[in-house]
Amino acid sequence: MKKSLIALAALAATSAFAQSSVQVVGTFDPSFANVQTTYGNNTSVTNQLIRNNTQGTSQITFKGTEDLGGGLKASFLLENDFDAGKDARNGAAGPAGASNSNLGSLGGEQYLNLEGGFGKIALGAPNTPTLFAQAQNPFGTKIGGGFGQINSGKVRNNNTVMYSTPTMSGFTGHLAMSTKTKDATNVTTTADITDIGLFYNNGPLAVMYTSYKVAATATVAEKTDNNLTAAYDLGVAKIGVAYFTQKQTALADAKGTAVFATVPLSAQLSLLANFGQNDSALATNLDSKISAVGLKYNFSKMTSVYARYAEQTYDNVAATAATTKKVQTTAIGMMTNF
Repeated sequence: MKKSLIALAALAATSAFAQSSVQVVGTFDPSFANVQTTYGNNTSVTNQLIRNNTQGTSQITFKGTEDLGGGLKASFLLENDFDAGKDARNGAAGPAGASNSNLGSLGGEQYLNLEGGFGKIALGAPNTPTLFAQAQNPFGTKIGGGFGQINSGKVRNNNTVMYSTPTMSGFTGHLAMSTKTKDATNVTTTADITDIGLFYNNGPLAVMYTSYKVAATATVAEKTDNNLTAAYDLGVAKIGVAYFTQKQTALADAKGTAVFATVPLSAQLSLLANFGQNDSALATNLDSKISAVGLKYNFSKMTSVYARYAEQTYDNVAATAATTKKVQTTAIGMMTNF
């Protein structure tokens, strides 16, 4: 009897010390899209397709947490992205003549995280601080947001250690470092990358600054991307601005700007708008612009339908069918989270 009581007490102590949970969450986001592409020689091609990731990212994600006691918590995240417009072969070839095999690769954010009063340390391939700043646009990293066109377009890197400070008076700092790799001949194949972020989020105001630096290698010059995003919630609308600069050693700089807004039209319906431009600063003056407008209707916290129109233009491109002059995309879709 005494041994049984001791065993039960030990089990109860262990259960109180380490409490763990695992979640499976995800997103499906297919849409019907009409895409018209105009080339430098003024020829135009139109395609209709079931498009993936128009508003969100189609993925299945496994999340786990464990309370280690003493204010410490361990967690992991494993994300598997997929194409919601194709079948589930995930890279396997389809039948002869078929065009519906999913040739996209598996992948997504993944990391192991240790969290406590000191902040958070993540190991693996977590999303970069720069991605957080870029995603403040109401179109995020998807159609209409100008991702990679009016900002640096960074998502995540392998071989990353990221430290995030505790939030103090609305301020949070982030430092992500991705180590370089070398081949068998000791030549660097991927460079060292450092991404520093300072975020302020308190009440209606959010301001995010990041500096993403890629070190020089034998074949690639050093490059630094700076992103600054500010958004303010007025109640009747949330408005924001973004500014991006890119500096490269011995190469021309670039800069991008964007103005965006989210306007609630009702408890469920919102209007989205974004306008941005990129100045390439090259002698060829290859500037680009993007303008987008959209509607989003929330059926619930999990499911929404949407419509959006985006137009991207590129200045002074070569007058050939190999260069893109304008892309106009109209999409209607449905996204559900689980």
